[in-house]
Amino acid sequence: MWLMTITVGVVTLVLVTWLRDYVRRWRMPPGPFFWPIFGNLSLFAGKFYLTFIDLAKKYGDVFSLKQGMTDVVVLNSLDAIREAFVKKGVEFAGRPTFVSADIFTEGGKDIAFTDYSPTWKLHRKLFHTAIRGYASGENLQNKVHESLEETIAEFSKMEGQAVDLEDYIYKLVYNVICSAAFGVRYNMDDKDFNTLMKVSKDSAEVFGEGILADVFPSLRFLPTPGITAIQKIVRPFLDIMQHHLDQHRETFDPNNLRDITDHMIKAQKDAEEEGMQDINSLTDTHLRQTIADIFGGGTDTTILTLRWAVLFLSAHPEIQEKVAAELDSVVGRDRLPELSDREATPYTEATIHEVMRMGSIAPSSLPHTTTVDTTLRGHRIPQGTWIMPNLWAVHHDPDTWGDPDVFRPERFLDENGKPIPKPPALMPFSAGRRACPGEAVGKADTFLLLGGLVQNFCFSIPEGEGPPDLTPDEKGGGVTSLPSPYKVVMTCRK
Repeated sequence: MWLMTITVGVVTLVLVTWLRDYVRRWRMPPGPFFWPIFGNLSLFAGKFYLTFIDLAKKYGDVFSLKQGMTDVVVLNSLDAIREAFVKKGVEFAGRPTFVSADIFTEGGKDIAFTDYSPTWKLHRKLFHTAIRGYASGENLQNKVHESLEETIAEFSKMEGQAVDLEDYIYKLVYNVICSAAFGVRYNMDDKDFNTLMKVSKDSAEVFGEGILADVFPSLRFLPTPGITAIQKIVRPFLDIMQHHLDQHRETFDPNNLRDITDHMIKAQKDAEEEGMQDINSLTDTHLRQTIADIFGGGTDTTILTLRWAVLFLSAHPEIQEKVAAELDSVVGRDRLPELSDREATPYTEATIHEVMRMGSIAPSSLPHTTTVDTTLRGHRIPQGTWIMPNLWAVHHDPDTWGDPDVFRPERFLDENGKPIPKPPALMPFSAGRRACPGEAVGKADTFLLLGGLVQNFCFSIPEGEGPPDLTPDEKGGGVTSLPSPYKVVMTCRK
């Protein structure tokens, strides 16, 4: 009898909760039927940004879903994203709490996953200060050139071979960012380098498969495969971040700031001396997490952009030759490309824009949450609702781009080959208050690195292989747009 009573009680509670959610849905954006407890969980499987495009055809460019028991509103057009993230920036600037992100960020002490708050504003400001103060201009350029020269020498030894360049691109980008952040450089067999590379690859796969505890937070205390994998990944990564922070503290000189870590330590010490009220927001954990954000934000985006760029250019040799000819004309062969060359190389810049559009490496960005009860398109959006922008849909909208599945850099140039103003629909770094703060550095990095590679090498598909797969790998799921594994043949440009 008692078992039946409990069962009836549980079923009644589930049905009442489900009915309540359905009543709440009436004033929210429209959406498909959802099941009790599980909601529309099946719609978040695989490359869900493609599923969202199909749903938008039925429910409009703003629609509601249930991820488990969490309300999610999907923004499937440029106008909807700009209305929410730009016009109502603060109201849509929150960040949901993820169990997996809490593990990675030691309880939300980073920038990317922290909710909108005074602490988040402080650390974003420090992030900008560190980037402006060290990892920009000639400092950045010099570090890119140092790393490029090593990579060019390595690639020259592999001329004519079919090579998977993924690990070499990791090393190339890591040595730029690690030099700026920590003052260190890595070899291919370096233990820390291989650890960091494994963390990046494993994270993309684990998040691509989805973390059940992020949907049902009560599972965080159970050893589910996703949480176990995250815990295994994060420890060695944070140990490396802490090791560099400890080394810098031992040798810190306020009159000789060597890198971004030194800038962060100085900011902490200045706050202590000035008696800032928010000094508790500048603990060692916060510093470690902010440095980790600078590292992660500066590497993963650039690595994936370069991997997509080499693939697209190999598949479109006529475009690659136009980029190479422009670099020859403006830069020549006696030096590597410099930031001052960007204005004089519009076709190269347009090609990078097209890589970012076609690749869309963060197709659904990171979810936002509403910070207050608000409205969008006349629909009620309660506080705490998850907001997911479908950047893939914006970057592949036929009404905007005409032929979105064609790799065509000319779409960013006028009839005279001059650059047109950047279209609002190109938003690889998202938009609004939660847009990636490292956008300017990421674009500068990509120009210098890709320009240096194409200046020195011709990349081609190995003879006898068919057209490469230009669609994202399933391993990225809907979180990351990963290129499928590929090999290229490199030929030195004489």
